[in-house]
Amino acid sequence: MRQNLAATRVAGGRLVRGTGLLLESPAVWFDVPTVGALLVRITVPVGVLAFAGPLLTRAPQFVYAVPAVWLAAAWRLSDSSATPPPLPESPSGDEYAGQIVRVDRVERGPEGVMCTVHVVREEVNGQ
Repeated sequence: MRQNLAATRVAGGRLVRGTGLLLESPAVWFDVPTVGALLVRITVPVGVLAFAGPLLTRAPQFVYAVPAVWLAAAWRLSDSSATPPPLPESPSGDEYAGQIVRVDRVERGPEGVMCTVHVVREEVNGQ
């Protein structure tokens, strides 16, 4: 019983997340860089509505497909917006360009964003 309740809660959460993304996306959908792309994004929904209107007047039973399409779209969108897997561990401070070197000191920038790695220099006599 508890497993069914937990599965229902997870599925409901995915559908809520997907519905939120479906409702949010029209605002982003019209944010395009060119006028041609904007015309395409306006023409496609108008064409779909022009086709769906006469279809629903001739076969009104297709209105029952609307919840199924919504469920599929919300489920799929919630899956595509899942948190990505964690990145692999970053290399340690003693790794530089794929080679292991000895580190003399590491200086961090004042904001903590940048750091400078000072490696141990090996002097070679040119004789």
